[in-house]
Amino acid sequence: MSIGEEIKRRALSKAIEWFVGYVYKNPDENVRKGFESLDRIANTLNFDELFRAQIKNVLDVVQNDTPTKKYIANLFRDTRKDILQKIAVNFIVNAGWFGVPKAQKITIREGFRVPWFILVDPTERCNYNCIGCWAGSYDRAHELSFERFDKLMQEAKELGIYFIVVSGGEPTIYPHLIDIFKKHNDMAFMFYTNGSLINEKYAERLAEVGNAVPCISVEGFKENTDWRRGEGAWDKVIRAMDNLKKAGVPFGYSVTETSKNVEEVLSDEFVDFMIDKGAKIAWYFQYIPTGRAPDVKLMLTPEQRLLSYKRINEIRSTKPFFAADFWNDGIYTDGCIAGARSYIHITADGGIEPCAFIHLAQGNINEISLKEALQLPFFKEIQKLQPYSDNLLRPCMLVDNPEVFKKIGSLPGVRSTDGTLENMSKEVGKHLEELSKRWEEISRPVFEKEHPEVARKIREYKRRKEKILRENEEKIEAFYHSGETY
Repeated sequence: MSIGEEIKRRALSKAIEWFVGYVYKNPDENVRKGFESLDRIANTLNFDELFRAQIKNVLDVVQNDTPTKKYIANLFRDTRKDILQKIAVNFIVNAGWFGVPKAQKITIREGFRVPWFILVDPTERCNYNCIGCWAGSYDRAHELSFERFDKLMQEAKELGIYFIVVSGGEPTIYPHLIDIFKKHNDMAFMFYTNGSLINEKYAERLAEVGNAVPCISVEGFKENTDWRRGEGAWDKVIRAMDNLKKAGVPFGYSVTETSKNVEEVLSDEFVDFMIDKGAKIAWYFQYIPTGRAPDVKLMLTPEQRLLSYKRINEIRSTKPFFAADFWNDGIYTDGCIAGARSYIHITADGGIEPCAFIHLAQGNINEISLKEALQLPFFKEIQKLQPYSDNLLRPCMLVDNPEVFKKIGSLPGVRSTDGTLENMSKEVGKHLEELSKRWEEISRPVFEKEHPEVARKIREYKRRKEKILRENEEKIEAFYHSGETY
C-alpha cells in the first residue's frame, strides 16, 4: 500500500468511526444527517467513484421515512457502538474501499480471478444430526489446523480479500474460532451456527472481538425447527438470540427452504418474529439434494421457488430488514458466484470446492497456497462458462444447469467429495434434469418481463466474453487481462 493510500484508508476509517458515533447518539434523527456528512467527506477526499455512488444511493433512500432508514436505525439501537464501528470499518473500508480495487488490479495484471470472499469450514464436527444436512456426508473427524487457518487469512489479505464466511460442521465447536477473529481484527467475519453453544459468556467473547456476525440456522417456528434439527433446537436458537442481543452483537438467521416449511419461513408472522428478536439479516437457501441421504421430495417445486422469489423481494421492500436469496438473487449477482468468481469453499480437510453446494474438489489447501488454489484448472473452466444461462433466475450449475455440473465433474483431477456426482446418474440426477426444465419454463418469462435491461446486458456480455475466448485459444486469462468484468 502506498503512503497516499494508507493516508486515505486511515482518513476514511476515522470518518466511518465518526459517522457511527454521530448516528449512535440519536439513530432516528441522525441517520440522514450522518450520510449527508459521509457523502461530503467522500467527495472532499476524492474517494473511488463506485464508493461515492454507493453512499449517494443510501443517502437517497434514507431521505424519507423508508423501511431501509428504519432498518439502519434499528441496527444502531441494538448494536454496541464499538462493535458497529469495527464491523463498519472492516467491511466498508478494508473489504470494500481497499480490498476490492486491490483484487481487481491483481485479476487484470495476473489473469486469474480474485474472489470477494472465502467460505471456510474449520471443522466438520457437529453436535447436531440435521435431516438432509448439506455437509452431512463429510468426515466429521476433519479439522483445519490453527496454523493453516491463520496463514489462509494472511494469504487472503495479500490478495485483497477481507471478508470471510465460516461454516462447518458447527464452527463454535472449533477451539480456535475466536482466536482467529481476534488475530485478524482488520477482517469482517460472518459465521453460520446452530446457536446451541452461544451462551452469555460466548456472546460476550464475540462482543470483545467485535468483528464477527453470527447467522443462526432455523427452519421456521418450533415444530419445523425441532423436526429437522432435533428436539430442543428451537429453544436454543431463541436463547442464543437473546444472549447476542443482550451483548450488543448483531446477528442474523439462516433458513433452508424445503417443500415442508417454505410458506412458514416466508410468512409475515415468522419474519416479524425474527425482526422483533433482533435479527438484522436473513439468508434463504433452498434445500439441495447433497450431503446426508438426499431427498428430492424436500426440494422446492418451481411454483414454490417462484413464491420465494416474490416474497423475499416483497420483504426487502416493505420491512426494516435485509433478506438474501442464494439462488433467486442471481439477477443481482449476474449469475453464479461460485468457482472463485466471487467465492470458493475450503473444507475442514483442506478440500478446495467451487461452492458449499457443489461437492467437487481439486487440490488441497494444506498443500498449496490460496493464490495457487485460485488458479486451479477446474475454476478456470467454470469461469469460462459463467453465467451458464442468459436467464439469471437460473444461476446454479447443479439445480438449474445440471449438465454443467456433470461436465465439471468429469474434468481430470476433479473428485466427488460426498457422492453428489455419483447420484447424478440415479434418481437425483433425473429429478434435477426435469426440475431445471420446468423452472426454465416458469422463470424465463418472469426474468424477461421484470428485468429487460438486465437480460439485454447479460446477453451482450456473454457475446463479448465468448468472442474474447475464441480469439485467445479459450484462455480465461486473456479475458481477465482485457479488464472485462460483470
